[in-house]
Amino acid sequence: MSKFLIVTDTTSTLIPQDSEKYGIEIVPLSVLNKGIEYADGIDINAEQFADLLRNGEMPTTSQPNIGRVEELMKKWKAADYDAILIITISSYLSGTYQGFLMTAKNLDMKNVHVIDSLTVGAPMLDMALTAKRYADAGRSLDDILTMLKAKIKDTYSMLYPKNLEQLKKGGRISPVAAGMASLLKIKPLLYLKEDGTCVEKYGMARTDSKIYDMIIEEFKKRNVNAETHEFYIMEAEGMENVEAFLSKAKEAFGTDMSFKIIQLPAVLTCHAGLGSFAVQSCLKN
Repeated sequence: MSKFLIVTDTTSTLIPQDSEKYGIEIVPLSVLNKGIEYADGIDINAEQFADLLRNGEMPTTSQPNIGRVEELMKKWKAADYDAILIITISSYLSGTYQGFLMTAKNLDMKNVHVIDSLTVGAPMLDMALTAKRYADAGRSLDDILTMLKAKIKDTYSMLYPKNLEQLKKGGRISPVAAGMASLLKIKPLLYLKEDGTCVEKYGMARTDSKIYDMIIEEFKKRNVNAETHEFYIMEAEGMENVEAFLSKAKEAFGTDMSFKIIQLPAVLTCHAGLGSFAVQSCLKN
């Protein structure tokens, strides 16, 4: 049986403890605050990051430390895998994908396949876990790559931030737009474009209930259901809203639809902000 290594980064929501349990390598993105660099999930966890935001700090994020990436990839090269599959955050949202490509080229690692997920969060975790399951079952490299391609084509993500403060700080929305939304007491609903290029405004509403309806309507329009898709919810201290959303969603999708709730990792909370939650779907396989 071929010897495969499955790798992903911390924007997948995979944490170090689960990385060991599932046998998937995880590479942390960097969190930067006051000139100090932290490895996401290793030097700083979601709770500690939330404390920074509550204290008025303005941390930023960056792709994985290139020195750490090179060190890890040298170790993987020495292990003589038949193939190394690295599933990254969308290349439009981070330099992570390019960083792995460059390092693989510099180390002459022809067995490395860097896969641009064109997404972020739980669908990446889904892809990594399914790839690992395929590898453990003795499936071929072509089977795994075909599966990943199908999942990448059929994921969708919507984000409901409590406010636009963190998105404004991160430059993902203009101060004017954020100010107008706050002044008019309008709640924004955002989505990740399917080509993974950027997060855009989906719509606005004055009530949480209307936002929930908009999310449900969009996923139903996309024929997302319990038979064909996995449903994920990522949240950052947003469980009150999540529970209110779920009461509506379960009524709309039926009791067969299960929602896997995952804590938003620090590198995503940095942009979404506390109190936010995201709803994501990924094709089953």
